Amino acid sequence: MRLTKALRITPGMSLALIGAGGKSSAMARIVTELEGACPVILTTSTKILDTQHTLAARHILVEAPDDVETVRAELRESRSIIVTGPHAEDEPKWLGVDEGILERLHELGLEIGAVLVVEADGARGFSLKVPAEHEPVIPEWVDLVVPLIGLDIVGKPLDAHSVHRVERVASLLDVGIGSILEPRHLVEVLRSPQGAIKGVPSGVDIRVMLNKAETPGRLASGRVVAKAMLTVPDIQSTSITSLHMDDPVLEVYSRVAGMILAAGASTRLEQPKQLISFRGRPLVWHAAQAALEGGLFPVIVVTGCEEERIRRVLDDLLVGIIPNPAWDQGQSTSFKAGLDAIRHKADAVVALLSDMPFVDGELVQAIVRRYRRTLAPLVAPMAGGRRANPVLFDAVTFDDLSQIEGDQGGRGLFDQYEASWVDWDERIRFDVDTTEDVEWLRSQE
Repeated sequence: MRLTKALRITPGMSLALIGAGGKSSAMARIVTELEGACPVILTTSTKILDTQHTLAARHILVEAPDDVETVRAELRESRSIIVTGPHAEDEPKWLGVDEGILERLHELGLEIGAVLVVEADGARGFSLKVPAEHEPVIPEWVDLVVPLIGLDIVGKPLDAHSVHRVERVASLLDVGIGSILEPRHLVEVLRSPQGAIKGVPSGVDIRVMLNKAETPGRLASGRVVAKAMLTVPDIQSTSITSLHMDDPVLEVYSRVAGMILAAGASTRLEQPKQLISFRGRPLVWHAAQAALEGGLFPVIVVTGCEEERIRRVLDDLLVGIIPNPAWDQGQSTSFKAGLDAIRHKADAVVALLSDMPFVDGELVQAIVRRYRRTLAPLVAPMAGGRRANPVLFDAVTFDDLSQIEGDQGGRGLFDQYEASWVDWDERIRFDVDTTEDVEWLRSQE
């Protein structure tokens, strides 16, 4: 998977890279992936090494805000440019640019649709650090901050040969110098307001990168850390990467919400099918349980007809209830009501129907695993050679999903977006539509 896809980088966006374990490689990868798609401006608010001026096609020295116009002119010839201040007098580094220049670069990026990447602190080539008092230097207007940690640090001793600012790391973790670093220590660095997310402006997206996952052991450590990050509200996603690979992103962990559609009246059946009992519980309860066992969060249930009864039967589950007053105008209204409730809380949503009793947590987990490895716009089961439910919708589809009308649900989006498939048993296709279906279902109890 491409890094720009995992980080959701789009033209005109500004982002800051902080932390340790691959900032230079990340900058180079962004330049490579966006070549031909949009201009890329690299710069730093601190300092960069001499050798880093080769990360872009051209290197330009800018010492005053008015000099930024030279960047505009150069971008007509070169699609990537790295902008620095003059060379430092006492060390082999290029100086960063000041706040006024950064602001003008930001304005230029918005105007011409360029991606602006700011390296906002240094790490001296280490894979783990805790920032000093003066770090990081992140502009308030960035859209995205990407904290990095190198997974090769796991299993190494906490000492000056392994980490940058070792005393600060030891103090934050409350461990002694020489302690062996474990995945739980990386979790603490990422969670702490004085650790990897120190100085991030309020309201800015944070997408963590765990780099150097070249071995199975490092990948396993990355998964432990990434799963823990799902419980940190301020962090939108965690990518496990090996930036020197052709496809550098191995997996992306982000919050995937669950939306159970349970608003209909089931007029043909003459009873609300979401409340039909199966194995001692209503069908809507089984759908909500599948979402929870599948690891979806948050999980909401969109109700219409029989709202109070549904609310009561779900009282023992950690789910939210979203009433849809327009439920009788088609399934699309339930999609919209549910989407409005979760679209800013998750990167994707799995839509489950409330009358499919053989959809379980194992299937939902398989759908989410496929999504982590692909970030496909749509992920769904393929059962008996046919598309089945439930369907995962990535955030890139949300605007189109909110425009659907009538009773079609999200089916039309399969004509617009690429889908990834999970092969599954045809049994999941069973749903309850007729009295014969109800009788057969009860024979399976």
